[in-house]
Amino acid sequence: MKVRRLLYWSVTAVLMIAIFLFSAKTGNESSKMSIGYAKELAKLLGRIGIFDVSTPALLMMHAESVHTFVRKMAHFTEYAVLGFFSYQAITCDLPNSKKSVITAQILCTSYAITDEIHQIFVPGREGKVFDVGIDSFGALTGIILAHFLFQYIEYHKESM
Repeated sequence: MKVRRLLYWSVTAVLMIAIFLFSAKTGNESSKMSIGYAKELAKLLGRIGIFDVSTPALLMMHAESVHTFVRKMAHFTEYAVLGFFSYQAITCDLPNSKKSVITAQILCTSYAITDEIHQIFVPGREGKVFDVGIDSFGALTGIILAHFLFQYIEYHKESM
């Protein structure tokens, strides 16, 4: 149990540091990184016939059209992973699953708020209430996934 606790709290801390470092990137640095992922998504959508990416100009046009989606999915995903691991960490200290879900959600939403406040002080970035909502929903998704996975594992341990 001590190893499990240390592992989950360590992963949670590393994820929080990673989120902080992503948020510390200037607006230009962050945009360059996400437009790169948006180009890859546009290429993928081009391969399956949704976009025409036959020229660099068309590729860039479609990349820009999915850029916001990529940025918001990054918010959702990083907080889903944070929610998953923070729930696992909290259950080591708080075995009541309902309280663990609520505590993990409060932790992740609070961190999302501080993350957006942090971005106000980064050149070219801004804090957005909408992003806190996306982050919180991502965290809730990860928490629920972890909760049901945990319940499934516990159930099957008992039935063996």
